[in-house]
Amino acid sequence: MALRIRSDKNKPHSLWIISKKEEMLLLINNINGLIRLKTDGLQKACTYLGIKYKEANYNIAPYDPYFAGLVDTDGSIVYNYAGNRIECNLEFENNEQSRKLNLDNVIPCYKPTILFRDSHNSLVFKYQSVKNMGFLYEYFMKNRLYSDFKFYRVTKIKEFIIIRDFKNSPKDSLEYKKYSEFIIDWIQYKNPLWHRVPFVQKIR
Repeated sequence: MALRIRSDKNKPHSLWIISKKEEMLLLINNINGLIRLKTDGLQKACTYLGIKYKEANYNIAPYDPYFAGLVDTDGSIVYNYAGNRIECNLEFENNEQSRKLNLDNVIPCYKPTILFRDSHNSLVFKYQSVKNMGFLYEYFMKNRLYSDFKFYRVTKIKEFIIIRDFKNSPKDSLEYKKYSEFIIDWIQYKNPLWHRVPFVQKIR
C-alpha cells in the first residue's frame, strides 16, 4: 500500500494519507464494524465505495483494550481531593453513538456512573468509587495507556490505596508527611502547571 505521512511539529499527531481507490477499499474493509464513535465519515466512505456499512458492537467486553484507547484520547485520570480518591473520567459529545456505549463490563466488578452535562451537551462516564480503585489499576496493568502522563498516575493507585487514610493523620506526623509527598509527586509528574491546582496549598 502506497501512503504518505504528514507531520506537523505544532500538533501531537500525524496524518496518514491514502488516495488510490484500491487502498481505500482495503482500509475501509479492515475497519468496518470496529468504529463506534464518529461514524459519519466511515458511513460516507462505505457509500462511496459501495461497501455495506457494519455497525460495531457497543457492549465493550471485559478487559477490552478499546477502553484504554478511549481514555488515552478522551479521558482523564484525576485526584479528587474532597473524596480522597483517584478517578478515571471519560467525556464525549452526547449523540446517538456515544449513548449506545455500554462500559458496564469492561472493568469487571466496576460499573461507571453516567452523567449528562446539558451545558456542554456531553455524556460523562465516571469511575469514582474508593473501594473499586484496585479494579481500575488491574485493568490498566493489562492494557497500558499510550500516554505516559496518564499511565504514571494509574500505576500509583496501588500505593495510594495503602496510604490514603494518612490524609486524616496529624499535620506534623510522619504519616501525613508521606501522604503529602505522594500527592505532590503524583500531581507534579509531567504537569508544568501543577502549582496552580487549588488543593496543592492544602497539601503543602
